[in-house]
Amino acid sequence: MSPKLVFVESNTTGTGLLALSKAREMGLTPIFLTNNPQRYPGLEQQPCRVIICDTNSGERLQETIDVLDPDSICGITTTSEFYLVNVAQLTQLHGLPGNPAQAVARCRNKAAMRHYLAAVGMQQPAFVEVRRLSDLDTAIEQVGLPCVAKPVDDTASNAVRFCASRQDVEEQVSSILSLTRNIRGQRTAQAALLEAFIDAAEYSVETFSWQGHTTCLGITEKHLTAFPYFVEERHFFPAALSPASEQEMRNTVLQALEALGIAHGPAHTEVKLTTHGCQIIEINARLAGGMIPELIRYTSGIDLIEQQIKAVTGHEPDLNLRAQGCAGIQFLVSREQGWTKNIEGLSVARAVNGIKQITLTSAPGKQVNPPRSAYDRLGYIIAHTASYEQTTCALQTASSQIHLAVRNDSGNRVVEEFHV
Repeated sequence: MSPKLVFVESNTTGTGLLALSKAREMGLTPIFLTNNPQRYPGLEQQPCRVIICDTNSGERLQETIDVLDPDSICGITTTSEFYLVNVAQLTQLHGLPGNPAQAVARCRNKAAMRHYLAAVGMQQPAFVEVRRLSDLDTAIEQVGLPCVAKPVDDTASNAVRFCASRQDVEEQVSSILSLTRNIRGQRTAQAALLEAFIDAAEYSVETFSWQGHTTCLGITEKHLTAFPYFVEERHFFPAALSPASEQEMRNTVLQALEALGIAHGPAHTEVKLTTHGCQIIEINARLAGGMIPELIRYTSGIDLIEQQIKAVTGHEPDLNLRAQGCAGIQFLVSREQGWTKNIEGLSVARAVNGIKQITLTSAPGKQVNPPRSAYDRLGYIIAHTASYEQTTCALQTASSQIHLAVRNDSGNRVVEEFHV
């Protein structure tokens, strides 16, 4: 039998399940551990063995690994932020390739990451961790207003909010502190992070590390929905930057990853470029979500899912960039609350020059909401052309052809058009 590659859960808004078929293509036997197979539409069609177990428990995961025969397992991995620490602990225990569990835990908890980067002198927003509402006034005084309030241990922009007033802060922090379980059923830290708001463009630096050497694959330009939420609505790769700005971001992120101890596999680091330099927003010790790996594949020829599988099974990844134009993604979101009635114009949109993929995650009868997190997206359009300008035009043209009919709470039919 071919070597076994164990996947612990997957993301649901990106390229996660593609890894299962890729592992099979690479001659491995993929095994998927999950506590809820129904979370993943299409999982039953994937070429893998599915085992149901308590993936939120390190002890239960270890018991499952023991049953599978650890000697036959060549790697353990995940594409979900929620399971990075459990996977790091398992790989460390079994002597398999991966990052130190302590380094992954530093990144997984945003407050811990902030404290660690502050100790080594990295530039970042002023911040305060809040565990009690009674500490709110002191915290606001330290970071100032406006600020950003977020959970220390969530992902997908969930519960991240721009706060212009003390009332905004109190409402958001109260909500965060009251949440005892996250969307995966894991116990939360019940702690909020307040950060000074930085009014600057946002980017993410995509890197991949192998045997302690980190390669910067490029920088993604990010566009967000309107305040008060921070949902990523559009990405371009590579970002249109001056050589000096690009180098500053690369240097800052490489320094931060080295300080945190991230030295294996992919990392996705969000930054803002200010007049005072590049500031770290978040560091994720995993592949980027939001289909960014697909944008990188179109523009560089590098299949990052394949490279992650190589790295976690102890094989050197291929990180030789072959630059080919610019790729972009436009996420489809509703400005209305209600239920999807129908979606039209897809065939016309798919025929637009430069469009590579159009995928819908909504369907007639499905509830839709204005975006508060990545979970509220309805689908996406991916374009790849020779230039940033052409890619922007392709996304604009294709999105303008798609019409979403929503039946709102009043029973009225509202037709929305998507625009870049």
